[in-house]
Amino acid sequence: MKTEIILLGHGSRRAEANQGLLEVAEKVSSLLDQQVTPAYMAHDHPSLPEAVAEKIQEGASHIVIMPLFLFRGIHVTYDIHEELKEIREQHPEVEIVFTRELGADDGIAQLASERIKEASRG
Repeated sequence: MKTEIILLGHGSRRAEANQGLLEVAEKVSSLLDQQVTPAYMAHDHPSLPEAVAEKIQEGASHIVIMPLFLFRGIHVTYDIHEELKEIREQHPEVEIVFTRELGADDGIAQLASERIKEASRG
């Protein structure tokens, strides 16, 4: 079974803002020792349907989609699932798994604390 990973970000009209998703995808790829494909909900390419279609065309039978969103807003709770519903209907032979968002995780709190400490030293 060929597994592919897609890291899904929101996307921005500002190209430099979208660069962050590319950097995170590279870092996650290095940590997992597996290619991680970035995709965007809006404003850049590939979109989620484009990225999934590409992975299916490359022979993926199992796709893991990780939303790089902090909390369960409308995209995480509704929009992404609607897009995935259509894709799953078109490709029932492919297992598509959607992970949890980043959420109120200890790692996020730690990072927030570090950023506050950085600003306090200035």
